[in-house]
Amino acid sequence: MKGISLALTIRVKYLAVLRGLAKTPERNLSLDGNSLSDLLIALRNTEEDALKLRFFSQDGTVRPDVLVFINDVESSLLGGTKAALKDGDEITFLPSVHGG
Repeated sequence: MKGISLALTIRVKYLAVLRGLAKTPERNLSLDGNSLSDLLIALRNTEEDALKLRFFSQDGTVRPDVLVFINDVESSLLGGTKAALKDGDEITFLPSVHGG
């Protein structure tokens, strides 16, 4: 329909080391899509190179040591990258901590 925006407003939060690598550690993002995959594409196109190097694998997927939460639920429980997003959802990215 003409004049109606279908964009979602998604809250994006980066935690731990990702906070310092992101343009903004917390922000609202207008998303022209409705899935986690659409959000990841938007982030690949807009985020700082330092964040993208830490966040994405060479094949463009999120690195396995970065947990993705949709409204505090781990995204794999909701369909992974196919998970549907709704206006107002909060997506949190948390890198796991390794050490010994």
